[in-house]
Amino acid sequence: MQGQSVSDFQVERSRAMAPLFLRAPHPPQMTPREYQHAGVEFALARNNCLIGDAPGVGKTAQGILISNALGARRTLVICPASLRLNWAEEVWRWSVVPNVSTYVIAKASNGVSNTAHYVITSYDLLRNPGILAAILALKWDHAILDEAHAIKDPDSKRAQIIMSSLPKAVGRITMLSGTILPNSPKECYNACRLLDWSCIDNMSVHSFTQHYYGEGGGMIRGPVWDEKLQARVSKVHWSENVRNIPQNLGELQHRLRSKIMIRRLKADVLPQLPPKHFHLAPLAITAEMRAALKHPGWARVGQLIDMDPAQFAVAVGVDGAVATARRLLGEAKVGPACDYIDELLHEGIEKIVVSAHHTTVLTVARERLAKYGLVFMDGSTPTGRRQEIVHVFQTDPKVRVILGQTQVLGEGHTLTAAQDVVLLEPDWVPGRIEQMVDRIHRIGQTGAYVQAHLPVVPGQLDEMIIAKAIEKSKSIHLALDNH
Repeated sequence: MQGQSVSDFQVERSRAMAPLFLRAPHPPQMTPREYQHAGVEFALARNNCLIGDAPGVGKTAQGILISNALGARRTLVICPASLRLNWAEEVWRWSVVPNVSTYVIAKASNGVSNTAHYVITSYDLLRNPGILAAILALKWDHAILDEAHAIKDPDSKRAQIIMSSLPKAVGRITMLSGTILPNSPKECYNACRLLDWSCIDNMSVHSFTQHYYGEGGGMIRGPVWDEKLQARVSKVHWSENVRNIPQNLGELQHRLRSKIMIRRLKADVLPQLPPKHFHLAPLAITAEMRAALKHPGWARVGQLIDMDPAQFAVAVGVDGAVATARRLLGEAKVGPACDYIDELLHEGIEKIVVSAHHTTVLTVARERLAKYGLVFMDGSTPTGRRQEIVHVFQTDPKVRVILGQTQVLGEGHTLTAAQDVVLLEPDWVPGRIEQMVDRIHRIGQTGAYVQAHLPVVPGQLDEMIIAKAIEKSKSIHLALDNH
């Protein structure tokens, strides 16, 4: 470390591929990789930590290994509802607690166990006053927040509950997320605030925005003078002073890595994984697509697209006209997109992952692709059945397609039997596209390539927005990974 500052040394360790001296306890039948031991060592050198490794390289195991190293008697796991049973299985695999006991809170009436070594609940159940009170009444040696980008929005109820309540009952917090910046730099603010606020000099959200975004032109909502009403009203309008251009990203990365975050890329820790490619697949324009694109919601999208990326993602999610326009286009695209999938499967692709958002789109795709041997999951699929469905897809050669709702299929599942994924309705947030693709680009993938197919209507806002989402990922790379 001679001639190197402590801060620079910590940044170097945030990319560590092997520990300096510490190896976490683990069961004899399990063998952690060296970089996983390094992740535990990095975490234990600070009060709280973010394991920010790229998706698919084994963050779950690192969370449990940290509990092993701490000798934790009681660990709280908070994760998306669909991953609760998967977490129980991973605890049984990786914990060194003799006869380890897990307690999965499936519904509020289950209550909270005060004897289990691991209590596993969902972010949504924390909003239940009874569950939250029971959790806060206990003392936890370790809390693991999986898919921790779930609390990226400072204004969300789940974030407010965790930020204000959890530190009172927990000795140590570990956040797990390979997409801590799914859309823009501001989305790591809560992680900094929760784990070590000093890493960003105790900045407020406003100060953080001022520092990490420069001004550029774009659409914002705010007070403007309305000539007709002769009054100031709040509406979306163009402004030359929108803080929507990320800046100082190298400095932000240095702060994160030196204080709270260890992050290794797949290319570093799993060099055997094939490269990942994104393919915009242009569809032949049909009369149905033209009609869908005439919906007034697309004019609204045109107004919103120049917003700050985080504001855009929120705005399009709550605007009813935009939601309708997206659904109509998804319904118009699904037939031609299934034709495209037919071609892929006829060309010799053995297995394929297909996702969509709207149930109407899923219904059509399910009917069209059933002939290939298909398994399916959506929000109505019981949590206990989802892993069974994944297992069938992974092991049965007659099942060539797994189709699912993006929010359900895109979190926590391993689908490495496929090398291709088709997003029938590609998300407008880059982190969510990455999450979906990383179901196949992870430990266990042995193919020569991984390809994400994004069907688009060429020359339209549909294509421009999806291309822009992929472009946004470059800013995320600058904030997290650029040396």
